[in-house]
Amino acid sequence: MKKCFTRVGMVSAVILLFSVAAMAQFTVKGTVTDAAGEPLIGVSILVKGTTTGTVTDFEGMYDLNVPGDAATLVFSYTGFRTVELDVSPSTKSLDVTMEEDIARLDEVVVTGLASNVKRSNSGNAITTISSGELVGNTQPQTLDNALYGKVPGVNMSANGGSPGGGISVQMRGVSTLGAGSSQPLYIIDGVYVNNSAIRNGRSQVSGATAGQSSATQDDAANRIADINPEDIERIEILKGPSAAAVYGTRANAGVIIITTKRGQAGKTRVNFSQNLGFAQGQNFQNFDTWDEAKVNTFFGTQEELDALRAAQAEGRVTDWEDFFYGETPLLSNTQLSVSGGNEKTQFYVSGGVLSEGGIIKNTGFDRYSVRANLDNRISDRVKVSFNSAYYKTDNDRGFTGNQNNTGGSIGYSLAYTPSYANLFPDENGNYPDNPYFNDNPIAIRDLGVNNQKVDRFLSAATLDIDLYQSSNSFLKFRMNGGIDYLSGNSLVYFPEILQHQRAQANPGDAMWGRQDNFNYNIQAFLNFNTNLGDINSNTSLGAVRLDERGEFLLTRGRGLSGGQDNLQWAQVVSVQEQTNTTVTDVGYVLQQDFNWEDKIALSAGIRFDRSTLNFQQDKLYAFPKVSAAFNLHNFDFWSSEVLNRVKLRAAYGQTGGLPQFGVTFESLVPQLIGGQLGGQVSTRGVDPSLLPETAVETEFGVDIGLFNDAISLEATYYNKGVNDLILDRRPAESTGILRIATNAADLENRGVELALGVNPVRRPNLDWFARVMYWQNRSEITRLDVPAFTQGGFGPSLGTYLLAQGFSPTTIVGTPADKDTPAGGFTVYGDRQPDYTMSWFNSLKIAKNLEFNFLLQYQSGGSAINLSALLWDDGGTTPNWDGDDDGDETPNGLDRLLAWAVDNQTGVYIEETSYLKLREAGLYYTFPNEIGLIERLKIGVSANNALLWTTYGSYDPEVSNFGTQAVVGNIEVTPYPSSRRLFFHLNASF
Repeated sequence: MKKCFTRVGMVSAVILLFSVAAMAQFTVKGTVTDAAGEPLIGVSILVKGTTTGTVTDFEGMYDLNVPGDAATLVFSYTGFRTVELDVSPSTKSLDVTMEEDIARLDEVVVTGLASNVKRSNSGNAITTISSGELVGNTQPQTLDNALYGKVPGVNMSANGGSPGGGISVQMRGVSTLGAGSSQPLYIIDGVYVNNSAIRNGRSQVSGATAGQSSATQDDAANRIADINPEDIERIEILKGPSAAAVYGTRANAGVIIITTKRGQAGKTRVNFSQNLGFAQGQNFQNFDTWDEAKVNTFFGTQEELDALRAAQAEGRVTDWEDFFYGETPLLSNTQLSVSGGNEKTQFYVSGGVLSEGGIIKNTGFDRYSVRANLDNRISDRVKVSFNSAYYKTDNDRGFTGNQNNTGGSIGYSLAYTPSYANLFPDENGNYPDNPYFNDNPIAIRDLGVNNQKVDRFLSAATLDIDLYQSSNSFLKFRMNGGIDYLSGNSLVYFPEILQHQRAQANPGDAMWGRQDNFNYNIQAFLNFNTNLGDINSNTSLGAVRLDERGEFLLTRGRGLSGGQDNLQWAQVVSVQEQTNTTVTDVGYVLQQDFNWEDKIALSAGIRFDRSTLNFQQDKLYAFPKVSAAFNLHNFDFWSSEVLNRVKLRAAYGQTGGLPQFGVTFESLVPQLIGGQLGGQVSTRGVDPSLLPETAVETEFGVDIGLFNDAISLEATYYNKGVNDLILDRRPAESTGILRIATNAADLENRGVELALGVNPVRRPNLDWFARVMYWQNRSEITRLDVPAFTQGGFGPSLGTYLLAQGFSPTTIVGTPADKDTPAGGFTVYGDRQPDYTMSWFNSLKIAKNLEFNFLLQYQSGGSAINLSALLWDDGGTTPNWDGDDDGDETPNGLDRLLAWAVDNQTGVYIEETSYLKLREAGLYYTFPNEIGLIERLKIGVSANNALLWTTYGSYDPEVSNFGTQAVVGNIEVTPYPSSRRLFFHLNASF
């Protein structure tokens, strides 16, 4: 009987506990809107100090069960100021109006691998780009293309205008002279992403490298082009070592941190978007018209006069520029996403298909993507997250750019082909030979193949454990890891029937490429946070490991016939290049942050790195950082209502740049010895004292807000030195060694970055926001332990780059001689880097539903080596070639050629690259009411790269023939022309 009463008592106690628990909670409902009264979708609402929360639905409404007798609700939303409100059981309804955070003061930014702070407390200038800023205005083709003009301190150039991208991104000046990586480190959801430009051997097949294995003219796309921008929630850009120091030896060129979209608790949301458009060639040069006078001047033969008259009589005088670059291809981007979940589990699933044709027939870029992100809270203390994505790209880039008189370039051939040439195939499909150059560009376009296919898989997993939590402290553990697997196949093929192939010893040429990369990284961190009176302290301690495995193979087959590209049919097969790489990096990180009531924020950290790319593979190299932010307006003495915000900040940090694979060990090269295959010691030596390159940066800045942040200003000055730059040194010939990689130089970058935001009109039916950015950088080599030299390009007579102490590493020089200039005494003609760059963004919202945005970018100064103009002059096709502007009775084109060839004036073909571009423009309308099952419908039109104003004498002043090289750029040779892209948009949410 006693046992029975005991059991009854226990059951009663349990029921009572559950009853009390049920009583100790209450429900709060309401709507969250912006200042104009528009509902905000996806606002995060959390009970402060707990993990209990929800998000608003498509109507801005929420419904939240709040534990306890009283609590504070925290309303947060990207781009708006966080709101904290107290609630109690008597609070049945709570409507909240959120104000836009123009200066993004409440936005959380990364300051470490396991820590972050509000932007208002950051000691660095960190640029963030939201999903709306990235793809909300127009449709960028690739992720890197979407960054143009949006990040102060970043200069970008394209490898060419062909579909599929190929962008060089340079942050805060020069970070290496070629030995290290010149491109930033990309991290997506914690995964270290491969952004290499996969070589395909096009420059070898076309003769651009005269048979050498160098692939700097392959017009390759960076593999960040695989990533679907529509899946990105936000991007954070750490431009200098003072912000990126915790990323160690891979961060000299900056770090771009990408966070993808995730599901939110609440109603399942379905979003569908369809974007259709077309592309047009831009800034056509309008090649010179051929008439009898010009034919007489240029050719001076009766045969050419007869050919011109025959073409005129038959009506087949052709505008070759319009014929080859005048396609208006369809552009299509279809996206579908489904997201939702409950308080325990949230999901985001998406799929996308992008298909874009090129302005040259038979070129284009297709991308297929699938993503699945999942978050699950296993318990109050344990949470796991999973991210997976698969991408498949198919890219036909065509044949433009440089070649070596083999005819393997459409643009190069057009330079020498007059408008009356007959290049069209006959009724049997046979292409005539081009009497003016080495090949028929129509046949190259129709029969040549330059294709690259990539399959890519990204996956990441994160484990968060709350090890300890009290009223003023917590201890958390986070472990996350990820993989990036990339498999690429390429084919460059010229059939044997092409004109230039018939002149080869083994006509019919195919280059097959294969690349497999497998990267995986793992990191684990402890994060302890506590309040020491009025000071909040946050300590992070952890370790990071990154492993890279790569295999690359280029195989060439010649003597192919019958239209075969299979190497089994080739008469001569040779391995052009084969590499296998294995790299392991290990890092240890410690960071300490202090925050005194948002008045003073201090941060200090250090990372120790070792890498198998270093000569001393087990040695740890240290990369410290320290920063401070002083929010003067949060002190009691501050009382200005006009100047509502003033923050002073300062930061210092170091990052590293690793040597290239293979320069820290001696290798064997294959060699036939007595008819037997053997190995011979390489002529490259090893420097046992070789160190990684190190960037050291000091940054100072001030952030100001006026009239409740209706006007905001962010100003930054930085000084970034890069020490122990790796260059090749040539030892004495008696050693038998031709070159040794050694630390031989230092350089300094100094720059200013300004960002001014103005919101002059903030009314319910009219909102106008404008942002102006300005940035400039100056670089100088401050130490050079090897003799000054020139590098890059095609030699001094055509323009090259000077590396000499006291000069910018991007200085362009050429003939004639100048005794005051080092390295042979060449004349200085300019600098690749611009004097300054500006961008201007405007957003105008009218009557809540109509929105107009545009982005302008202006570059002042900078120089480029325009070898397209040289070729056009040489072929007589330059616009106004036969004009006589100086009245000397010599055609303009011939004047320029004589000045270059006879007077050795390289500067004739070195031009200023100032420009003004309308990067983006968009006009959108959102329907105010639901339409059937559609809760939100938005339509619009937009333009990307819409207009260009420049005096530069070619298609685009931002194009470079030499890809993503650190220094050598702004050299163009008949590139794929850039294009404007026009779109119609439809976005529906269900």
